[in-house]
Amino acid sequence: MTRQVYIETYGCQMNEYDSGVVKTLLQGSCHFSSNPEQADVILFNTCAVREKAEEKIFERLKSLHYLKKKNPELVFGVLGCMAQNLKEKLKDSGVAIVMGPDHYRKLPEVLQDLTPVLENPLFLTEQNPMENYEGIEPETSGIMAYLTIMRGCNHFCSFCVVPYTRGRERSLSPESITGHIKNLTAKGIKEVILLGQNVNSYHYEKKDFTDLVSDILEQTEVERIRFTSPHPKDFPERLLDLMSRDPRFCPSIHLPLQSGSSAVLERMKRYYSREDFLALVDLIRSKVENVNITTDVIVGFCGETEDEFKETLSLMEEVRFQSAFMFMYSERDHTLAKRNMKDDVSIEIKKERLERLIAMQSSISLNKNQALTGRVFPVLVEGASRRAPDHVSGRTPGNQVVVFPAPYGLNPGDLTGSTLMVRVHSCTSATLLGQIEEDFSS
Repeated sequence: MTRQVYIETYGCQMNEYDSGVVKTLLQGSCHFSSNPEQADVILFNTCAVREKAEEKIFERLKSLHYLKKKNPELVFGVLGCMAQNLKEKLKDSGVAIVMGPDHYRKLPEVLQDLTPVLENPLFLTEQNPMENYEGIEPETSGIMAYLTIMRGCNHFCSFCVVPYTRGRERSLSPESITGHIKNLTAKGIKEVILLGQNVNSYHYEKKDFTDLVSDILEQTEVERIRFTSPHPKDFPERLLDLMSRDPRFCPSIHLPLQSGSSAVLERMKRYYSREDFLALVDLIRSKVENVNITTDVIVGFCGETEDEFKETLSLMEEVRFQSAFMFMYSERDHTLAKRNMKDDVSIEIKKERLERLIAMQSSISLNKNQALTGRVFPVLVEGASRRAPDHVSGRTPGNQVVVFPAPYGLNPGDLTGSTLMVRVHSCTSATLLGQIEEDFSS
């Protein structure tokens, strides 16, 4: 029997990549449905980094419970970080398959005969320190692809659940990564984003992350390379030299801050200070011309005072990031903070601080975009704009979204994958608006 499988993905780009791994593993043995009502297996690939993501899964399970009444043999499965972290809480949720991030290779066998899991739910959550899914290449569409080059994390920040859900660091070989990218470019992929929990910790035999990027630039023809996310503690200066020399290595760096207070950073076990972070930003900007720096920030971490929060505000004002992902702290099971620290900042204060931070960053983002008015950028077209179908959407080398009219009645889809010179004439805090410079009239 060929299973009808429906997959929903929650969380980061690595979760999206892992869903692609699952689909590749199931190819030939299953059909993939776009509608849960037509499926006999529903899989949720989950995130455990924030409480809201976990709440969504439980709510989604409840909302789809009616399908079980229609089809008693319907199987629900929870994969990924939440499966690894909350296996006990999932035991009474009606889920038949609970599978951590290191066990996806077993899915084809499990789905062959669902009778055992309907009678006795299957829990596979032991970590496998050797599993990195080398050789599994998820299918892609469009002109951009993510590529996980390493899994796991060795840093154990006190707020973070990743080392407990994805295990210790292990990297794929440079040969498999460059080979994968060659296959992607042969399929029309123009841009590759290298993924890792701490991507600059990549290490395989004698090669580090800078060596890997150098190999990719030398051995493949991919037009653009990006990466996310590095750890500020051990950011390699050699990587900046490479970025400054080769325009294919895009001048955009996502540099997670988390807090602008050295005291809070110490409680978070980030192993850098406010001063260290500012020095790194100065180094990046001195090395890489027109670099765009974005960040992550957590407000309301254990014990955060108003003065400590103001240190974050002042650092954000000093650095002036292009954009930021900003969140309220929420406790994660098994983390050091959950075990040893008190979540003592009220939800009301967290919300108020988050609102202030977002307002500041929105103003900064708008001002930085306004300063780009009149400049011309090479824009890699990703396709038609979602809000304006007769407009084209793409990105600058600095990863800024640019929207502009398709020229002379051309179909926006026909321009996908092209790199066009676009002059910026206006903006919002999140998007640049422009006009193409090329002449398409002939």
